[in-house]
Amino acid sequence: MSRRDADPRDGQEAAELMASAAGAALAASGLDGSDVDWIGATAGLTRYADPARLVAERIDAGAAHTVLAHIGVMQQTLVSHACRAVQNGAHQVALVVGGEAHYRKVRAAARGLESYVTTQAPAVVPDESLTSPDFDASMSHPAEVAAGLSATPAYYALIDSFWRSQNGRGIEEHRDELARVYSRFSAVARNNPDAVRANGYRAEELRDPSANNPMLAFPYTKLLATTWTVDQGCALVITTHRHADELGIPDTARCYPVVAVESNHVVPVAARTRLSQPAAMRIIGETISGRMGYDVSEIELLDLYSAFPAPVFIGAQALRVPAGRDLTLTGGMSFAGGPLNSYVLHAIAAAAQRLTSSDAHAALVSSVSGLYTKQGALVITAEAPPEPFETIDVTDAVADEEPQLPVVVDAQGAARVVAYTVVFDGDRPERAIAVVDLADGSRAVARSHDQELMASALTDDLVGAEVVLRDGIFTTADQTESQRLLVYPASTGSATPVTYRPESETR
Repeated sequence: MSRRDADPRDGQEAAELMASAAGAALAASGLDGSDVDWIGATAGLTRYADPARLVAERIDAGAAHTVLAHIGVMQQTLVSHACRAVQNGAHQVALVVGGEAHYRKVRAAARGLESYVTTQAPAVVPDESLTSPDFDASMSHPAEVAAGLSATPAYYALIDSFWRSQNGRGIEEHRDELARVYSRFSAVARNNPDAVRANGYRAEELRDPSANNPMLAFPYTKLLATTWTVDQGCALVITTHRHADELGIPDTARCYPVVAVESNHVVPVAARTRLSQPAAMRIIGETISGRMGYDVSEIELLDLYSAFPAPVFIGAQALRVPAGRDLTLTGGMSFAGGPLNSYVLHAIAAAAQRLTSSDAHAALVSSVSGLYTKQGALVITAEAPPEPFETIDVTDAVADEEPQLPVVVDAQGAARVVAYTVVFDGDRPERAIAVVDLADGSRAVARSHDQELMASALTDDLVGAEVVLRDGIFTTADQTESQRLLVYPASTGSATPVTYRPESETR
């Protein structure tokens, strides 16, 4: 469900959105809160101590076992956890919920109002917590922070730059394709009643920066990035086939999780041998093919994680999706909406709706956590599969193919650009950030504030360029030569080379 209240005082907090979605999902299944004995919730922007408990209280499921999946745990992982909870007989009806009320909060702040949020007692804790210590400790690297990598768009733009260069695409060709694919996403959103941007966009409106579509981190404009200023809630009801029969849930209202495959190989972006980690989704796809008994590319319905274009392109290539296929069921996170830590639940719900209302047999929904740090995919079908639901972890296989490189914080000297982006402040380039290879096989991250270099980087590909690092700044070979001035002391007339540091390096 999605709300867009003009007056924030009419809006619902995240807990209410989750509870409303839960009530609707239960009613559609012929159930009520008393049937639910397990509730799992994703952590979101509203940091409730136990959001699942707030939902339980609102739907009269007060005795339900509550679970909180913290940031860094893939949303798919929580869904798998719920499936196993009913599969092993410990619980009968599980509910997975997620929600954000950031639009309400932003609108209220703009009017000088405070958004009411339920506060739980200090002693309240969930019955169970899912955490990811590796994610918390290793998602980013100090070298990335030192170079000014702080916003998510810049990280994904670096990954995008690497993928583009690996696939031999020029800058302009790639920008055209980004806009084309996301224009189709916006067209899909027009048929989604819950989409927050349902007007549709032409490719040129998405590709090029404008007052309403500023450049964030080249080549990503605002409309190519997730929109998390949403009021959205979602709920999934999960039970066994047998219990569904006992409850009288009609076959036409059911679909079935078949297999969930995930990689939890946590490596900072700059430390990845291949920034796009292509082996992850390839191995996930091969594993799904083996489990399904047919090629993953034949699955009819797809929703590829779309906070930024890079995961869409990486996923489509790794899964060998035929050209021309739709890659979203909702319109994606730019247009349907990107609630911070629950979009995948919306995509699964959309897949379930399509499976129960069409002739499609199967749907695949992919997941990502962090900075394309973890990857996963869940397959659900319209008919009961011959084998029980299975969760498969391919982390070790991915780690073997995507080893981690050492990253140097204060590297000096010659290097080669592996990936780069230009980060914008409003309509003005603020810094270029480059991930570079050093001669000894290690990595570094550097920045430049030089306006000429940044302007050139928007049209002329820097990937593969030889650069020089000094004090966290990178310069091209041509720049380095031009910055050397000759000073002639009047007393001797001899030439003494002096290195000139422009103002841009000291910012």
